[in-house]
Amino acid sequence: MHILIINRYSDDFADYGRYLDHTRHQVSYVTIADHVPMIPPGTGHVEVVEDVRDADSVVAAASRCHVAAGALQAVLAPSEFDLLTAALVREKLGVPGPDTEATSLFRDKVRMKAALSAEGLRVPRFRAVRSPEDVVAFAAEYPGPVVAKPRGGAASVGCFIIAEGEDPRRVLAGQDLSDYEAEEFVEGPIWHVDGLRYRGEDVFALSSRYLDTCHGFSQGRWLGSAVQGGPEAAAVSRFAARCLDALGLSDGPYHLEVIEHRDGLVFLEVGARVGGGEIPFVVRDVYGVDLFADWFRIALGEPPAVPPAADGGAEREYAGFLMLPEPVGSTLLSRPSLLGEIPHLYAEDLPEPGHVFSGDGGYEHILGRFRFRASSPQEVEEAIGRAVDAYRCEFSV
Repeated sequence: MHILIINRYSDDFADYGRYLDHTRHQVSYVTIADHVPMIPPGTGHVEVVEDVRDADSVVAAASRCHVAAGALQAVLAPSEFDLLTAALVREKLGVPGPDTEATSLFRDKVRMKAALSAEGLRVPRFRAVRSPEDVVAFAAEYPGPVVAKPRGGAASVGCFIIAEGEDPRRVLAGQDLSDYEAEEFVEGPIWHVDGLRYRGEDVFALSSRYLDTCHGFSQGRWLGSAVQGGPEAAAVSRFAARCLDALGLSDGPYHLEVIEHRDGLVFLEVGARVGGGEIPFVVRDVYGVDLFADWFRIALGEPPAVPPAADGGAEREYAGFLMLPEPVGSTLLSRPSLLGEIPHLYAEDLPEPGHVFSGDGGYEHILGRFRFRASSPQEVEEAIGRAVDAYRCEFSV
């Protein structure tokens, strides 16, 4: 097959030679300059763009690949922010795969909630907004806190929680709200379900519960997560499957978030992509499932290579992770290693002394990343708490 990859990465996530046989397939790229040295030998055609966020330039570059190396038969885009661009390329060049209509259900938070609500699934009350005054009007209709967030955002970037009685105009002053939504704040623990679908069925799914929240991480708090078991986890997985069915996801990975409200489960949001942060690493290490490799297999019409009973079984293990945010503006002077010090901690990824925290680290270049595995969720959660207490660093400003 002639496969096009739209890539914005230059780290391990972009090691596409692990996922695709570049001798079996003709693989072309639209990518950034920093990634070019990582491209495997035997690549079909490479187009370098200055900014993959410019959809028009990416579509034009993809068209040049289509002409230079032959008709494209598949278009892959591992970043959530490039999924709609990939759909545009497919539509322009007549390539099979999800189109913009199907993709927007997993990128536009207003559209995804509207589709689920129409199917009788519970979602937060919501509305598209374009100005602080629109948020004021929304808040006047619903008691309690209100959330304002980008319709196509991720990782809680640009997300605001406005307390009841607080003036949204003050909180949102200077913020471009031209592509935002407002929704009611639904109280409760947040779960995430990470899995793979093939021909309309889940072939792998894990239900995990966050310790704190992604929004808290964006505000400088640590973020943990532990895979769960038992009836609660099973109920969350079933609810997630109903949501995916309603949105029409039959093939590929997903990361879906659910609020455990006191009155029942409430959908939060979903992405038709592999979960971020430490999720793909613990899934690979503990359960033997390479979510990116299987995403590529499924996109090419091949069955995933998920091991039997990868997400269950009497002797199952429970995975978890901890991420510590950047102390922005600080330089790291010293930090400990916790390997061998904390039970059930099996891997860590730490910055070196001298690292300057610029605020651009995302989920990767942060103060610390830790991965856990144990025989129960409780052991994982206790180990995460011990790691938080034990990881003491020194900084200069």
